[in-house]
Amino acid sequence: MATPTAADPTQPVQTFCSYIPADPTRCSMTVVDAGVGALIGAGIGAGLSAPLAIPAALVGAVVGLVAGIPFLPTGLVVGPLLGAAVGAAVVAAPAAALGAAVGASVGVIVGVTAPIPAKVNVPSNVQH
Repeated sequence: MATPTAADPTQPVQTFCSYIPADPTRCSMTVVDAGVGALIGAGIGAGLSAPLAIPAALVGAVVGLVAGIPFLPTGLVVGPLLGAAVGAAVVAAPAAALGAAVGASVGVIVGVTAPIPAKVNVPSNVQH
């Protein structure tokens, strides 16, 4: 069992793994694989939502244009931009969150099942 150490803000993965009763190398691999998987999954989820996010952004821009009319002239510029951003986010954000969850799950599976690399012993007389 790993002994917890003092929290080190420069080493968040190692600090987290010091509280897990598992091999520190395995824990570090799993945490990193889960994080990378979540990032990749979020990107894929957001990308796959584009066919629905683009029309939602157009609808949001029209709604923003109508809502911006009372705030002339700034409302005619800011309203459509905000509307388009909100319209796209309404569709893309849940897709990205779902993709991140799936990606993190796959990353954990990869981290848990991947073989731990062997440590390489470098002779002390070798110059770097």
